[in-house]
Amino acid sequence: MPRTGLTATEIQDKAVEIAIGEMRAKGFEKVRLVDVAKEMGISHAALYSHFQDKTALFDAVSERWLVKLDEKQDLLVKEKRDPIQKILTWFQNLHRMKLEKVKLDPELYKAFDMAAEESKPFIQTHLSNMHTQMSKLVTEAINQKKIKKRDVNLVAEILISAGTAFTHPKLVAQHSDENREPLLVDTIEAVLKGLG
Repeated sequence: MPRTGLTATEIQDKAVEIAIGEMRAKGFEKVRLVDVAKEMGISHAALYSHFQDKTALFDAVSERWLVKLDEKQDLLVKEKRDPIQKILTWFQNLHRMKLEKVKLDPELYKAFDMAAEESKPFIQTHLSNMHTQMSKLVTEAINQKKIKKRDVNLVAEILISAGTAFTHPKLVAQHSDENREPLLVDTIEAVLKGLG
């Protein structure tokens, strides 16, 4: 155990919490690992042993948020109700969570958007989780004869592609002052009707 009495995981978690506070207070461009380490009461060299650089710390912040987002979506997928309604809700939730982040946590969203642009491994994991979730919903809809029987992965990809205009990080931020949710619902309902 390090001299702080904290485990490696606890140090990382605490650094992420402090970084979130610093990003909100100063803007993510002004956050420095030295300041985070100082607030933790450890040397910046000790913090560098956990985060290679500031970008790695920002990635940890974004990854934590995406993991929570994916967990919420997983709970929706497991609900016992109409799969078509769950597909619509899945898109609405994804849109709302990203929109809320843009509006309430713009500095954290900027860090997430940069990571998405660079297609970091945790972003790839999130995209894979999205596809898995949608495939489960599509399978359920096919089994209940709400969607015609066809390749599940293809249908999942069609739906996700249709929703991209409302869920892609850049586009959510670009249209954050507009109420695009009704158009999102109309778009997904039209695609589902074509698949049904």
